[in-house]
Amino acid sequence: MQIMRSFMRRLRPAVLAVAASAALMGHGAVAQESNEYQKILDAKLVRVGAVQAPPWYEKDLATGAWGGLVPDVMETIFSKIGVKIDYVETQWGTAVAGLQSNRFDLLGAYNATPEREKAIDFTKPMGELKFAILTLKGPADAYASWEKIDTPSIRLAAVDGAGATRALQPLMPKTNWSIVQSSDNMYLELQSGRADALVTSDVQIGQYLKARSNGTMVIPTPVRAQPTNIGLRKSEDRKLRDWLDGQLDALRADGTLDKIWAKYVPGSK
Repeated sequence: MQIMRSFMRRLRPAVLAVAASAALMGHGAVAQESNEYQKILDAKLVRVGAVQAPPWYEKDLATGAWGGLVPDVMETIFSKIGVKIDYVETQWGTAVAGLQSNRFDLLGAYNATPEREKAIDFTKPMGELKFAILTLKGPADAYASWEKIDTPSIRLAAVDGAGATRALQPLMPKTNWSIVQSSDNMYLELQSGRADALVTSDVQIGQYLKARSNGTMVIPTPVRAQPTNIGLRKSEDRKLRDWLDGQLDALRADGTLDKIWAKYVPGSK
């Protein structure tokens, strides 16, 4: 027994030293991981998730270059500090996982839902959108309210993980939902007749009607509007988020943000 107590007394300092070292290493790792703003500055590169969903993002298939409302905002923000942007293609439904797994650093035009806020952080809003219906067949009155749409007789197409889908699907459990992976597939559901209508933002439907002049947009009552934000990895260090908030405030104050929105959404403010 005496030998055992002597051994434990000799062992204790070594155990404490290892524990202290591990704690310091862990603290350093957290600090390093959390300083996203400095990492972007050092690399002079920020990775932005991009979803093929005009007018938010639109990829030029010939050149591979990304354009759209979000790239315009991002380029305006990061060009000021000499940071280049690398766009990483993703989907709305997998964007949270993409941020968490470090595939990309930011994602614009992403709605800050309570569920998402548990997993990632968000900036202040970069704008606001209304949820709307697009139909190629009448009567439009059939879509005048969300209550009218909540019926099995209406086949409604929507994109998995999109803000409209997450907000409205729980409120309309009777609707015959057709959930697809991309905006292109959502429009294809409507054009092929597999869906009677689709639901997305008034901004996105406005772009569709501007290009095709075929269909009717309805904003059902009660009007459901939602701000859209920039999503980023959750962190105790708020420096990147606070910096982005400051940039959005500045763009809003000098009118730049309104001009960018008006370029893609005529009549928007």
